[in-house]
Amino acid sequence: MHVTSARAYLLAVLLSGAAGLVASILHHLVALQDLAMVFLTGVFATAVLGGLGPSIVAVVVSLFLYDFFFIPPVYTFTITNPQDVFSLLVFLIVAVLTSNLATRIRTQAESARQREARTAALYAFSRQVAAAAGMDDLGPIVARHVAEEFQCQAVVLLPGSGGLVARAGHPPGTELPETDLAAATWVWQHNQAVGRGSDTLPGGAWLLEPLATARGVVGVLALRAEAPAAALPFGQRQLLEALARQAAIAIERTQVDAVLQEKAKTEAVMEAIEDGLIVLNPAGAVVHVNEVACTILAVDRAAVLGRPFAQLGTAHPHYLRLRAAIREFLAHPEREGDRVEIELFLRGRDHHYVLRPTPFRARDGSPAGLIVALQDVTHLRDQERRREALVATLSHELRTPITSLGMAVERLERNSLDVEQQHLLGTVREDVAQLQDLAQRLLDLARSGAMTITLDRRPVDLVAVIARVVRIFEVQARERHVALATSVPPGGLVLLGDETKLTWGLSNLLANALRYTPSGGRVDLAARTTDGNVFVAV
Repeated sequence: MHVTSARAYLLAVLLSGAAGLVASILHHLVALQDLAMVFLTGVFATAVLGGLGPSIVAVVVSLFLYDFFFIPPVYTFTITNPQDVFSLLVFLIVAVLTSNLATRIRTQAESARQREARTAALYAFSRQVAAAAGMDDLGPIVARHVAEEFQCQAVVLLPGSGGLVARAGHPPGTELPETDLAAATWVWQHNQAVGRGSDTLPGGAWLLEPLATARGVVGVLALRAEAPAAALPFGQRQLLEALARQAAIAIERTQVDAVLQEKAKTEAVMEAIEDGLIVLNPAGAVVHVNEVACTILAVDRAAVLGRPFAQLGTAHPHYLRLRAAIREFLAHPEREGDRVEIELFLRGRDHHYVLRPTPFRARDGSPAGLIVALQDVTHLRDQERRREALVATLSHELRTPITSLGMAVERLERNSLDVEQQHLLGTVREDVAQLQDLAQRLLDLARSGAMTITLDRRPVDLVAVIARVVRIFEVQARERHVALATSVPPGGLVLLGDETKLTWGLSNLLANALRYTPSGGRVDLAARTTDGNVFVAV
């Protein structure tokens, strides 16, 4: 028997004795005949203060005191008057009913007090967790509040990279032993309480309560009483479950907030980059598309989000080409990592994009979707074209002066020279040969790369270009005894073109004409205009 129960029963005896004393005083002072009400008062007070058991003891003690001291013959338990027997029976019935009624009132009042205490505890707890800024604040709040409410040690365990990890404990430094960590993992996986007062491992030192929401278990709350005790009373058990639900909801909300913050950061990064990005879920539906991709595909973001990428409802050529490329990738997953370059006409010019479809996976390894990146490599292709144009320019620009140098060397070799002059002329001949080889290599490189030559269109005097080309080949023509003649419109001929490239073309034509014209022949270079067009003939 607990001390509190013993005190309640002792209180029942004392209150019954006090009621008898008061009844004796009232009987002698005012000759009060109905003394049963005095004893009922003691029984009622015992029921209110001690409960049903002590009130029954008070009924019995009051019955004996009433019979011994106040029912004739007094100071004996003998009852001679049948009316007194009936009075005692009525007293006994009324006393029992009164004690039962008072006990029920006491129990209801105690239940109301406990409900109020639980409500106050839940309200204070909800205010504290609502003010938490993140998981680093929320974990200690949950552990401290539970430890103070139940007068125990408390540890909050949440999933980590390797399983459950203790995120907070109260008092600070409290940790769950390794032997109980396996039980906590079982609680997390099966959403069932384990430990003291539960159906599983009821003899354990720790009570492990799952932190569960409608979406699943988000963690485990571990409690250990400071001193060995029985299971938690029903009211405290209800309070613990309510606190666990509140904590689980707060943890889930914090995790959702963290995910939303990361999502916002990711979307901000996706919008900030200059490449087009499209994110598809495992079903192939569009979950995100940045503004660059919308511009490339000529679609509205709000209209395509949530729709299957293969059915966006547009016939834009960019979308059709991109869709075909993604289908090809999905049909051959072994090509993961391959780069597919597509050319799209955008903003008034051709743009080159490298398509990089990259699958991504969830934590459990299951497919989570596909990230389609459209990397704009137009500037790289522009640089390549400029390099190609430079090579082509060098190959053509070097051929004409090198040819003139070669002809000059050949003419000097026909003259009589001393030894030193012949040596110098031989050196020049070797250098010219090296330059000719370099020019030929550059020309072969330009041709093998299928390079295109960029035209720098400006007003050009074609008559001056023809005169310059003829002047370059005059020496060669005289050596071959070939006459050079030109026919151009009087007053000049200005057109829109690239002076350098025109010089290349005319030089090649004139060089070929001189090469295949026999000695004593004639090469004519003529230019004329017809219907706004310019014709040059060799």
